[in-house]
Amino acid sequence: MIYQDRPIGQKAAKERLKRKQGKDKVGETTVTNLLQQFRDTLVEIEDQKKQDRKIMLEQQAMMIQQSQEKQELDRIEKEEQIMKMDISNLNPISAAYFQNKKLELMQKRGFNF
Repeated sequence: MIYQDRPIGQKAAKERLKRKQGKDKVGETTVTNLLQQFRDTLVEIEDQKKQDRKIMLEQQAMMIQQSQEKQELDRIEKEEQIMKMDISNLNPISAAYFQNKKLELMQKRGFNF
């Protein structure tokens, strides 16, 4: 049997530790650079998110405005249909209803009777 003063692999472990310590000094700048790149990337991502949110809000506002304009056009079209309606052939109740609607629309447009 062979007697040894140190555990098996101790010398190799010390060598690895020395190599690692030497790399750490060089690696510190690499790690610092990587961290800075990571921070820069995060800032860019946040800026992109802000731009995306702004664009999304602008698009939503535009869609809401278009929807409101469409609703307004639909309302005007329905009012015009009521104004053009011939009520002479309707039963008296329906004729009275549409006549009142016509009067309301005329008052709304500024005509006073």
